[in-house]
Amino acid sequence: MVTTMSAVATVLVFVTVAFQGSVLGATGPGMVSVGGQSEPGLDYQKLLAKLEILDTKITRVEAASREQFSSFESKLDRIIRQVENVSATVHNVRGDVGGIRAEIQHFKNASHEQLDALAGSVTIIQSLLVEGHNHYKRQKLAHPAAVAGGSMKVYESCDLAPKSVSTSVVHQLLPEPGFDDSFPVVCDQQYESGGWVVIQSRFNGSVDFYRGWKEYKNGFGNLKAEFWLGLDRIHQLTYSAPYELHVLLEDFENKTVVAKYSRFAVGNEHESYAITKLGEYNGTAGDGLGYHRGSKFSTMDINHDVPGNNGGVDWTGAWWYRRGHHSNLNGQYLKGPVDASKYHGKGMTWNPFRGDNYSLKRSRMMIKRVMNF
Repeated sequence: MVTTMSAVATVLVFVTVAFQGSVLGATGPGMVSVGGQSEPGLDYQKLLAKLEILDTKITRVEAASREQFSSFESKLDRIIRQVENVSATVHNVRGDVGGIRAEIQHFKNASHEQLDALAGSVTIIQSLLVEGHNHYKRQKLAHPAAVAGGSMKVYESCDLAPKSVSTSVVHQLLPEPGFDDSFPVVCDQQYESGGWVVIQSRFNGSVDFYRGWKEYKNGFGNLKAEFWLGLDRIHQLTYSAPYELHVLLEDFENKTVVAKYSRFAVGNEHESYAITKLGEYNGTAGDGLGYHRGSKFSTMDINHDVPGNNGGVDWTGAWWYRRGHHSNLNGQYLKGPVDASKYHGKGMTWNPFRGDNYSLKRSRMMIKRVMNF
């Protein structure tokens, strides 16, 4: 911009000189106006004065431009220094990031090594626990304990108890460590090679099964007659090891059928004794329990049916109800065909076998520990 102003000033000087030469050449030195004619000397003086004023302005503009350029140059230098500082900072940060990455990688490698070592320790501990448990079981099988105050032996399950010609031998069981007290059960040692724990038995209606939660939890009846083993004990057995379930049924025409399930387990009271496991069905009775898989247990006084339903009261029994039922083996003992208008679904029923309006003669629910799992 300064160069441009200088060029303008040079041009003005050149114009001034040229104009002066032109005037002198046309009129001659000292020529003045005569009879109203213009006086070249006067015009020249005016033009020269204007040119001087213009030159002054140009000088001022040039000075201001130089000052602005100097200020701009200073700012530019300051920006360059700032950029250089930022560049140095970025370089340092990159170096720090590289160091941090190296530390993180080192930490990851060390963590993996520690986790591998921990996994190895856990594997060793698990092996020791399994070996200890197996040793305990071998010792227990070799030396069954006697019940305090009596001569009855304690077994882990009916498959370990002595064989008998009877289908209703009472033995004392203590399923696995972790449960404090043993309890008496009926072992069926004749049905399918024996080893079966009877958890429910009904055959003549001598025991009322329309009862409350506490009794179904603890069990009731007579082990030598009709009984319910108890949800707590069923849970302990099926929690301690894999169990299968067989349901033996008979109608009043003496027809017998069976429903077999490859797995069966019941949760604890906190889980409302829900059917937590129910394996594949096989048999001749039809699958009357599959519908109830995952359902919670309900009684006349404790309802775990789906909202809007109260199975224990509606079906006068205690079962794993779920908006109705496909079986109700703890229902009323009504002896054969019933009046559907009064007793539909309220008897001891297994829907796939004789439907909801036929109360069966006999029901026997048995579980057996599965050894080849």
